[in-house]
Amino acid sequence: MKNFEDVYRELEDLLIEQLPVYIQKINEEKNDGIILKDFYNSKLNEDCKRLPSFSLKMDEAEYDEKDRIIGNTVFAVGIEINLEKDYENKTIELWRYERAIERLINEYEGKNWIYLEVTGVKENTISLKITCEE
Repeated sequence: MKNFEDVYRELEDLLIEQLPVYIQKINEEKNDGIILKDFYNSKLNEDCKRLPSFSLKMDEAEYDEKDRIIGNTVFAVGIEINLEKDYENKTIELWRYERAIERLINEYEGKNWIYLEVTGVKENTISLKITCEE
């Protein structure tokens, strides 16, 4: 089974250092008065109290018979987006953040994984599936 440490460090770089560029792209494309702010997080697993922020949720690491044969480990993680509670554009902002994250991972060539994808959104959590070679 692949160690999650390298994946974690690369994911941290992706979301902390590179995501702001994609958030800006979404703002420029939409240009409708709803402005996404950069996340206040400075670390991936930080308990950031300022909004907007996100939290990483580790769901599972899967290593079934098929994965052992081909030498892959699959990690399921969630990125919980924390926005202001009673903000009228909260749903629109959540989906724009999702779009920024999805574009980023679609254009990014991972070093520690062979495949990274958004698998869904439930409430305010964006689910990611990370497939790694051993």
